[in-house]
Amino acid sequence: MARYLIAGAAGYVGARLAAHLLAQGHSVRGLVRDPDRDTSQRLASQGMAVWQGDLTQPESLVGVASGVDYVYNLTSRSVLENGSVRQLYVEGNRNLIAACSRSRSVRSYVFTSNTAPYGDQGDRWVDEDTPPQPSFPLGQVMAEAEQAIMELVREHYFPAMILRVGMIYGPERDPVDAVLSGTTTLIGDGLNFLAPIFVDDLLDALDRVVRAGLPGAIYNVADDEPLRALDLYGAVRQRLGMVPPRTFSKSTALLSGLDPSVVGMASASARLSNRRLKETLALNLRYPRLYDWLDTRLGAAPELERAIAVAQ
Repeated sequence: MARYLIAGAAGYVGARLAAHLLAQGHSVRGLVRDPDRDTSQRLASQGMAVWQGDLTQPESLVGVASGVDYVYNLTSRSVLENGSVRQLYVEGNRNLIAACSRSRSVRSYVFTSNTAPYGDQGDRWVDEDTPPQPSFPLGQVMAEAEQAIMELVREHYFPAMILRVGMIYGPERDPVDAVLSGTTTLIGDGLNFLAPIFVDDLLDALDRVVRAGLPGAIYNVADDEPLRALDLYGAVRQRLGMVPPRTFSKSTALLSGLDPSVVGMASASARLSNRRLKETLALNLRYPRLYDWLDTRLGAAPELERAIAVAQ
């Protein structure tokens, strides 16, 4: 039995990871800001030790990593909370790593970043050696956070790794539901590449990387087939019998008041290669393509996929 600390244990990924590890018989300590939240209470009833704290308040982290083997920083915050984003990702990682260093028991530390540091890479394939080119505020913050972590890896031999996670989907984050609810907006021309990853495949990667990953390494986390936003949402809408999606220019989105980071994330192209992840972790994906998920949700449409493949 291993001992885990999950910062952000009440979040979408954190809660699922905590439940996954508890079901395997591991000891899990969940760092949360609100211990009274339903998710925190449910996980506590399953055996998770709840620790109330905030990564931006180092005094709340004293002792949080004591006796812990593996640490995940899965915290997130809306890009609309501009004043706190840098503090959470940059200073928050430094504060949590300091707490881990004091514990002297931590064997691996994993921070889940995203594709924002890459910026807009167009049609080219992107691997972990592709130089970051952040082109909007969130990307600049995430790149700074990653750099801060890597400095601690180099200077203090701290066993940290970074996962650049693509577009997470699955129950409660279903692109089909997003289309049906009318919450999907295509910003830009829709030709930007998305890098999807099914949530359970992400959990498998998180489970394995703390033991098999290399300290100081960066891993892209995505499935085998990046796809253009227009193709994805066009496929969903066609299978639902709906008209093709509309697109809105970035300038129109910005003039309407949308946050620049929201616009940047929605329109940037990141055609991620997952080769390093799969080779290092010997990972077999449940859903190698998001279209496989759509087949389970809406039924197969091979003629549509052939048409999309020809268009590409």
